[in-house]
Amino acid sequence: MNTSTTGGHDARRANAYALHLELGLPIGGTVPAAVKFASVTGIDMGILDVAAVKVAERGWACVIAIYADEGAAAPDWYMALMPHAEGIIATKVIPAALGDDEPLVLMAEDRRQQFTVSECGRLMAVPVEAAARRTRSHRNAAERIAATAEALVPFCTGGPTPGDLFVDSAGNIRTAAPFSA
Repeated sequence: MNTSTTGGHDARRANAYALHLELGLPIGGTVPAAVKFASVTGIDMGILDVAAVKVAERGWACVIAIYADEGAAAPDWYMALMPHAEGIIATKVIPAALGDDEPLVLMAEDRRQQFTVSECGRLMAVPVEAAARRTRSHRNAAERIAATAEALVPFCTGGPTPGDLFVDSAGNIRTAAPFSA
C-alpha cells in the first residue's frame, strides 16, 4: 500500500483485505495465493511498466487499487496485471457480485472478459456472465467490499505488516519486511 499517513494506510489495507476475502481468497494459510493486492495514488506508464516487470518475474497476478489522492478511503478504480504467454495483461477491472453468497469476480472494463479466482488461488479468465455486466452487480460488489473493509479496519491499524504490498513512486511492487524473532 502506498501512503504516508497511517489513517490512509489502514483504510487501504482494510480495502485490500476486503477485496481479497470477497474474491474468495483466504487470508493466511499454508499456501500463499498467486493473486497479490496493492494500492497506489495515481498511476502512470512508468509505474505500470515497472509493476508489470515485477509481475512477470514472480508469476503471480496483482490487483492494484488506484486512489485519487492520499486522503481517499476508497479506490477510484482497480487494475489487474496478469501473466500471459505473450507477456503481461494489464486491464482496468470492476468488481462484480454474481450472488449474495458467491465470491466476487472482476470484469474487464470493456465487458468482454471476466476474471475469477480458481480453486488453486490463481486469477483466471472465464466467459463473462450476463450478471457481471449489470450496474447493480458492480454496486453490490462495492457495498460488500466497503462493509467488509469497515469490519476489518480495527485489525488493520499501525504500520505495515508482512505480506502488505506497496507500489512505490517508481512502480516497484514490494512487501513489508518480515518481523524478526
